[in-house]
Amino acid sequence: MLGNFVIGTGVLLPAGLLNDFSADFAISASKAGLMLFFGGLVVGVGAPVFAAFTSKIERRYVLTFALALYALGHLAASWATSFEWQLFIRALTVIGAAIFTPQAASTVGLLVPPERRAGAIAFIFIGWSAASVAGIPLGTLLSDAFGWRTVYMLMAMLSIFAALCVWCTLKPRLFVTPLSVAAWKQTFSSPLLWLVFMVTLCSMSAQFTMFSYIAPILRDGFAATPVMISLMFAIVGIAGVTGNTIASRVVSKFGIDQVIAIALLSLCVGFFGFVLFWGQIVPALVAGVFWGLGSFSSNSLQQSRLVALAPHLAAATVALNTSVVYLGQSMGSVAGGRMLDAGYMANTPMVALTFMICSLVFSLWAHRITHRSVLVPLG
Repeated sequence: MLGNFVIGTGVLLPAGLLNDFSADFAISASKAGLMLFFGGLVVGVGAPVFAAFTSKIERRYVLTFALALYALGHLAASWATSFEWQLFIRALTVIGAAIFTPQAASTVGLLVPPERRAGAIAFIFIGWSAASVAGIPLGTLLSDAFGWRTVYMLMAMLSIFAALCVWCTLKPRLFVTPLSVAAWKQTFSSPLLWLVFMVTLCSMSAQFTMFSYIAPILRDGFAATPVMISLMFAIVGIAGVTGNTIASRVVSKFGIDQVIAIALLSLCVGFFGFVLFWGQIVPALVAGVFWGLGSFSSNSLQQSRLVALAPHLAAATVALNTSVVYLGQSMGSVAGGRMLDAGYMANTPMVALTFMICSLVFSLWAHRITHRSVLVPLG
């Protein structure tokens, strides 16, 4: 969980530091947003690749190496003298994220009895929730007070601490079962699974169209101070944890598909709030509540949905969904950057809302297919 907190903070932190990057390197906000684009691209493509190449290595070595690489990358980035170097170092640093998060999920399954695995996996992902609630807002405030380079040095120290904790906690001789070629083949050949992946892709593209540039959007479009920007990050994060908690308690009563639809609808309401009340910071903070309520809950339930649709393919589908999450991050950062470059910042929430509506449509479509026929063969 501590490792995921560090990884999640590092992955999302550039969104909170975008204004500082822009000022320090004398670049536009959209160019600074390439930090999130390349980060998402590397993790999205790299997660399943690194999963395949590291399956025969002890988990303690794999996870400790990932966090050590994260530490080295953030330390090197704190000394970067140009944005080009910063971008290059970022691409190497997030390899640690591509390795750690999916491999941590598979490793924790080796540490507990089968009946406790679902709860254990959910527990370690609290680290990502904590990153949104505390890591990102705190990093933004510290950057405003001491500069982003200091924040990156602190990230390096946290990564080393987490690496030491992982090394001391994990037992030696822990190995995971490699994913079979047959599992990947079945996953890629299922139209239903592809529909579910499209739900994730469009939802993440919507969120990162706004999230990637939320700092300059709030500063220039809503006249927000650094404190208000940090408050927005905290509101979205706290609402995210709350929404995820509520969803986990009601999903057995209402069903996965129905709760996902509600979560996606909440995201639509949030982005529509930014469209409707553009320039007004207080309504924007309220819109952030709806954004957060649907964010974590929809993402975590998507994983449960994939497992429920094809339990025998869970290892492959969850790994691929992780990749889709980060590819959506890259798509969203590109879409938001294009809007800023074209001078259409005020229309950015509308682009996010359009992505979000597509996600909801794909989800309802997948729900309909699920109840009409079985497209995922068993065995």
